[in-house]
Amino acid sequence: MGTKNKFQIGDWVKLRSSKGERIHGYVEKETENDDKMQLRVVASDNQLLSGQSIQVQSAKVEKEQAFEHFTKGELEQLIDLALLTKDQAWFDSLIKDYQLLQLKEVNKNSPCSSTSK
Repeated sequence: MGTKNKFQIGDWVKLRSSKGERIHGYVEKETENDDKMQLRVVASDNQLLSGQSIQVQSAKVEKEQAFEHFTKGELEQLIDLALLTKDQAWFDSLIKDYQLLQLKEVNKNSPCSSTSK
């Protein structure tokens, strides 16, 4: 039987611990055991888990919905996280999104009559 949810490295996930604490993070690396996965905890009700790498049962994990839009501050934090994790592909993607957001802000703030005749 195949697993219901197929996870890849970098997927954002959420779950509840056996004590009911919410955990939010991303798949950090594959494990030899298909029933478990290794996560990097980004946020948790248990402050001691934040920033830690933990192994969890795959069956308890849910994929997060993909985010469509980030604020400038959120992108800055994610860029820092990509740098910390040395994830070049994610970093490049975030930088592209950040530059697009900055371009939208510039276009939004520039006057409509900016063309010279």
